[in-house]
Amino acid sequence: MALPRLTPNQIEQIARVMGDTVDGFTGSEIGHLLAQCRMDDPDPGLTKWKRLYNAFCVAVNGSGSTNVIFQFIQHCLEPAQGLNNPERYNWMRLELNKVLMLLGIEIRDDGRYYSVSQAQSLGEVQRRTKELRDKLTGYGAHPEVLRCCRDELLAKDYFHAVQEAAKSLCDRTRAMSGLSSDGTELFQTAFSVKNPFIAYNSLRTSSEQNQQNGLKEMLCGVIHMIRNVTAHELRIHWDVNENDAVDILTLISYLHKLLDVCVTVPRPTL
Repeated sequence: MALPRLTPNQIEQIARVMGDTVDGFTGSEIGHLLAQCRMDDPDPGLTKWKRLYNAFCVAVNGSGSTNVIFQFIQHCLEPAQGLNNPERYNWMRLELNKVLMLLGIEIRDDGRYYSVSQAQSLGEVQRRTKELRDKLTGYGAHPEVLRCCRDELLAKDYFHAVQEAAKSLCDRTRAMSGLSSDGTELFQTAFSVKNPFIAYNSLRTSSEQNQQNGLKEMLCGVIHMIRNVTAHELRIHWDVNENDAVDILTLISYLHKLLDVCVTVPRPTL
């Protein structure tokens, strides 16, 4: 894909993120990464972000293109780079995507750039977040769903907020059941009628068993229709607009409310 040209302010912000005092690269890491990318390091004694900024400017002036910065980011966010410190890797990628979304692109955890809806300002993300949260709050949305409407997710479109909300159902079911599986396999096992790990009711009557099965099928439906689709389909094949997001998140909120009244079934001890 063709990469846009970065402005000086955007270059500075990228340098500030990657050279952040707390969560950025260390001084020795910056020197190593610049060397790996064959970029000059003209001022190694400066503050980390200023050192990076100067290195970026020298590289851009020498090549005549800001693509060298995109290449540096891509090298730094290659998936293998996150193995030793995944928390820092994820933080840095999300912070960099706040800058990149203004250009209509993002870098994902596969280390590749993708097109996204271009934001005209960072305020647009904040407004989008507030409007969606206000609508969901009006519907009495569950706190687990509201947690999925953070700025860093909505900066990457509703697509990602919906995906995280769907994943939250799996996370909560694993926490309640002690199971380690995922998706439909997790729900089929956890909400089994004959040998349940989690029960919606006493399961004594056929009606109560039908309710248990209904909850299980609804959870599996979210996985089939939402989680698996957003995880594997490109955004151009399944776009999620604000109205879609409200409807989907309201459904997931309802399922979290049903989980609120479920109980964990004690397992026999060996």
